[in-house]
Amino acid sequence: MGALEFNMEAPYIVGVDLGGTTLTAGVVTREGEVVCTHQRPTEAERGPEVVIGNLVEAIEAVLSERGLSKSDVAGVGIGVPGHILSEEGVCVFSPNFVGWRNVKVTSPIEERVGLKVTIMNDVNTAALGEWWFGAGKGTESMVMLTLGTGIGGGVIVNGDIVLGHTEAAGEVGHQTILPEGPRCGCGNHGCIEAIAARDAIVGRALLKLQQGRKSILPQLVGGDLKRLDPKIIEDAARMGDEVAREVYEETGYYLGIAVSNLALILDPELIVIGGAIAKAGDLIFEPIRRTVAARCQMTEFDPQRIVPAQLGELSGVVGGAVLVMRKLGMKRPS
Repeated sequence: MGALEFNMEAPYIVGVDLGGTTLTAGVVTREGEVVCTHQRPTEAERGPEVVIGNLVEAIEAVLSERGLSKSDVAGVGIGVPGHILSEEGVCVFSPNFVGWRNVKVTSPIEERVGLKVTIMNDVNTAALGEWWFGAGKGTESMVMLTLGTGIGGGVIVNGDIVLGHTEAAGEVGHQTILPEGPRCGCGNHGCIEAIAARDAIVGRALLKLQQGRKSILPQLVGGDLKRLDPKIIEDAARMGDEVAREVYEETGYYLGIAVSNLALILDPELIVIGGAIAKAGDLIFEPIRRTVAARCQMTEFDPQRIVPAQLGELSGVVGGAVLVMRKLGMKRPS
């Protein structure tokens, strides 16, 4: 088989969001509309071969579900967590994926699927999706954060994604907020990811319960605290539970420090926040905005320019399609 190329004429693109817990493959039109998706567990703890196998199966499944042949597809774009070398198709390191050091990603998928594949860091990918077709449409500078299993960031300045000298730019989840804070998956201490991502939110709630605080959280999980997750804590907060509200208030405060740093350094038109934890809405956005207002008084940055992602859980899928659109030479919608 000769070298694969992107199909300039095909009407559809497959975009894939490789999450720490779940991966989502979607069929996307050239107008950015997601017409079909397929999800399956990532199984990140089982190593690169298993994850790549799951990616292949998800791509094939979503094409089958839509009734598409390979000739209908321009290519596949995948957002991959960690430090990515896009042109080489390699993941240098992914802190929350077991065994992911210098892993070839594109070539084994191309060999098994028979379509040209391009990759980029997952949050850079989601940022491109939001910038082309979502909350950032029409802006020239934008920062995106995703809050979930980890915390990532994508930075767009003067109309292009900032990748940096070694394509490691945008790792906003690994800025140090508390130097003596908890150990992060990257090996450092006190990263915002270790303080405000999924496990940290749950850990903050568990610590308060261990301190004897009264809460409805144990009742909501039937006494099994292993079932506790950010959504249950959000539900409790909306029921007026003081412990749960404190958890989100404290999490939003730390996130606000991280966002303030970005606002002060980059002065973007917009800061877009997505991911599963951002679904908590005002519970997380209000403390973020309050903290930014207090810490960015020397600038004209308006905290109301901190907005939720519009594409929701599909930011990464649409962004994956945008990776291919860029390879096809397509222009961003005005």
